[in-house]
Amino acid sequence: MDTSGALLLSDAQWADEVLLPHRPYATNYLDQGQYRMSRDDALAMRYIEHSPHALLGSIVIDCDHPDAAMRAFEQPSDHPAPNWVAQSPSGRAHLGWWLGSNHICRTDSARLTPIRYAHRIETGLKISVSGDFSYGGQLTKNPIHPDWETIYGPSTPYTLRQLATIHTPRQAPRRPDRAAGLGRNVTMFDTARTWAYPQWWHHRHDTLDQWLTLVLQHCHAVNTQFADPLPFVEVRATAHSIGKWIWRNFDEVTFRARQAKRGSKGGKVISPAKIEANRKRATKFDEKAMLEAII
Repeated sequence: MDTSGALLLSDAQWADEVLLPHRPYATNYLDQGQYRMSRDDALAMRYIEHSPHALLGSIVIDCDHPDAAMRAFEQPSDHPAPNWVAQSPSGRAHLGWWLGSNHICRTDSARLTPIRYAHRIETGLKISVSGDFSYGGQLTKNPIHPDWETIYGPSTPYTLRQLATIHTPRQAPRRPDRAAGLGRNVTMFDTARTWAYPQWWHHRHDTLDQWLTLVLQHCHAVNTQFADPLPFVEVRATAHSIGKWIWRNFDEVTFRARQAKRGSKGGKVISPAKIEANRKRATKFDEKAMLEAII
């Protein structure tokens, strides 16, 4: 993205508009823990929480390379220019893309589709700049702090669609041991709900609190498999979202109908013609592309 002639983000705009939490987590040293504090106090810290639990206001990538700024802004590039790059003296940096009013809701009542899409966008940006896949994304280098050299990009926010790149995957990995960043939320939701659906039958005579506790315990077990576990508030929100939906929408008649439908699908015999069609589809290739690659 060509930023020549465009208005650039500033310290004041980052503090007033990009930074979303009213009382962000912040710290000067990551190994000494992070604490909630007022915005003014947090803005004086080296590391700061850019988005609250409820809303994703920016996508931040950790580019652990000495030429991070060049990777971020060099042209031509297959990714849009970040709104800011906060780099350390070694050149390693956090790259931020601001979503503005296009922020993504992450509460227990949020739709999962935008979160899934944001996860794919985040993955594509990481691939594009060779970002660190183990970075959790909660705290970022504070662009206003004097310890970092900050390079600002466009002052206007992006939509998720504008952040799609050639590297954006059609589907991101869902295995817990491979999940990071936004992928942890998606992985936990998919893993826990798949487990919880059949479990409801065995616990349908429990109370709602007992059921929610059971789902929370399973979500916690999934969370322990992440290299960088989610905060407990996010685990609890996911567990309650899954548990309450199942408790509200499942009954014995619905459950039996669902199981019967799944059983009927599993019992169908695939015809030889269908098997052959699937085989041809799986082995289909672009002959012209192969010849060009060989030549």
